[in-house]
Amino acid sequence: MKIVFYNKLNRFWIEKIEGLRREFSRVDFITDNDRSREEIEYADAIVSGELSADQLNRFRNLKMIFVPYAGPDGLPFDQIKTRNIKVANVHGNAPYVAERAVALALVFYGKIIDYHNDLKKFQWHGYWATGNVEDSWDSLEGRSCAVIGTGAIGRHIAKYLKAFSCQVIGFKRRPLKQAPEFFDDITLDLKSALAQSEIIFVTLPLTLDTKGLFSAEILSRMNGKFLVNVGRGGVVDEEGLYRALKDGILKGAAIDVWYVYPQKGLSTATQPSRFPIHELPNVVLSPHLAGFTPQAARLNIEQTIENIRSYLNTGSALFEVDPESMY
Repeated sequence: MKIVFYNKLNRFWIEKIEGLRREFSRVDFITDNDRSREEIEYADAIVSGELSADQLNRFRNLKMIFVPYAGPDGLPFDQIKTRNIKVANVHGNAPYVAERAVALALVFYGKIIDYHNDLKKFQWHGYWATGNVEDSWDSLEGRSCAVIGTGAIGRHIAKYLKAFSCQVIGFKRRPLKQAPEFFDDITLDLKSALAQSEIIFVTLPLTLDTKGLFSAEILSRMNGKFLVNVGRGGVVDEEGLYRALKDGILKGAAIDVWYVYPQKGLSTATQPSRFPIHELPNVVLSPHLAGFTPQAARLNIEQTIENIRSYLNTGSALFEVDPESMY
């Protein structure tokens, strides 16, 4: 059996792969992408989260793709389904994505960026300036929140929000027997979740079902709501988001996931949306790094290795993706 690591490897990856080599001596773990085309063509499994249809065609014998992070939307699922290839992902970054989601809300309500920038210019606010309560910051304490997507990230967000005594309602597309811990309720009705909540956390992956879920029409009715998106940009209609923010329908938004990205590996000046969302005063910007921490990287690597180990021992990975739902 051949398993190709078609991703960027660091020392921790190499260390873990060496452990697999000692444990599974009959498996060929290929870590050099420049090995002969024939070896890659007949790989049984690969580690990668981004493959084009043409690239996938190179792997003629492929049975499994190990995505070394949560989002598998960089894969050509039409071909994957046709060829009955299995896909597995990991969720090691979930607590860190959740932490940043709540932090982004705290930054907005606390006016942290505005007051930081003003004080750098020696402009004061609050007690030492006007003394007016209008010139203060606001709190998350006791606010009503909706978590759209009750997977690993959503459940951590709900847990963290309880530190602020928030009421938390979760939205899920399929029914559950009971609400997960830290949720006060679960609904299958998106409009109901939005109606009951002031702060909306979007954690959904990008799939055929979730693309454009937050349509321009829905956004136009979200009066006074604050939106935090740490799922995928395409879940929220791009122009609808811009209009709702610009027209003051949305109270504001904190966005970690975008619509336009720079070329991989290049820190070039790239506007993150076709619309000037970055110019609006009621937006907190984050460059899609909520899950990009040293801790998350190690956990994702460890879980990928565990997926591989489980697959080699049992024929199934620990965290397999449903190809129909793409998650």
